[in-house]
Amino acid sequence: MDTSSEKEKAIALLQKYKDGLCTQEETDRIKQWYDSFENLPDSINSVDMQLAADEAAHQTLIKLFGEDNTQQPGNKKVSLIYYISGIAACLIVGCMTWLMVGKFKKTQSNGITYTKYSTQKGERKEIQLPDGSVVTLNAASTIQVASDFNVSKRNVVLLGEAFFQVSKDKTRPFIIKTGKIYTRVVGTSFNINAYSDENTVSVAVNTGKVQVEKHDANGETLIGKDLTHNHLLVYDLTTDTYRHTLADAYLLSAWKTNKLVFNQASIARIAHVLERAYNISIVIAGKPGRQGLYTVTFDNCSLNKLLPLLANLTGITYEQKDQQMVINIQNCK
Repeated sequence: MDTSSEKEKAIALLQKYKDGLCTQEETDRIKQWYDSFENLPDSINSVDMQLAADEAAHQTLIKLFGEDNTQQPGNKKVSLIYYISGIAACLIVGCMTWLMVGKFKKTQSNGITYTKYSTQKGERKEIQLPDGSVVTLNAASTIQVASDFNVSKRNVVLLGEAFFQVSKDKTRPFIIKTGKIYTRVVGTSFNINAYSDENTVSVAVNTGKVQVEKHDANGETLIGKDLTHNHLLVYDLTTDTYRHTLADAYLLSAWKTNKLVFNQASIARIAHVLERAYNISIVIAGKPGRQGLYTVTFDNCSLNKLLPLLANLTGITYEQKDQQMVINIQNCK
């Protein structure tokens, strides 16, 4: 195994977490590692700490890169001392303060506290920020706001979907971090969709101008400059590509007024949105006769009203089983 390479991977991943660029899976792995330190006794001495650091780093590499990747050819374990000394301090000392982010509603790192606002499935919430900006969170979404917000900068972190109405301030741009995508504005309104269980991040501009950047190991890349009304940028996480198109920004943010708008969407996509919007579990059954794409808008419909309309449009059948809604797509048209 190239131990220097594994060291770099571990440090790079932890740096991604610090910068808010990790995927949900990577975040969960790192938090599991952090939680393991709660079992350490308060009276631990320096020797014990070194041993604990060695073991924690070893377990971290296994969790992050797999058991197989901690072994050399011939199934011989790499000596811990060979690579632990180079990363233990980084893992244990350098990261203890900021690994707290996300564990508590308010967390502290380098003197900065973070307030987290979240919505559950089936819930929406409007939040007014200290600068007068208003954020409307869609279902199953989270936004984190630092305690120094509106002091020297206006940065927030978003996971999920939100509509932003940003107060104008040319001296302090408003920046939304959604993984590696940074949306920068001065004063405008726009919608961002960045759910962790989806493969895209999209930014739809309602008013004003928006700039979108990609931040990664290669630095900053401008992928959207001066996007204006009805401009839509979609970044694909799986292919690391993006596209610009025109779309109706009002319809893309119509969820704020209890409208669900689908444009050439598959049944799977529709079901995924319904799960979040109505806080239900949906199982798709049957082999489709055809893979249809559907364009439809549901305006302030209850689920009991929506499902018959969807069935009439698509040919699906549905039934409630235990705690799940089963949608059969065999007769889709």
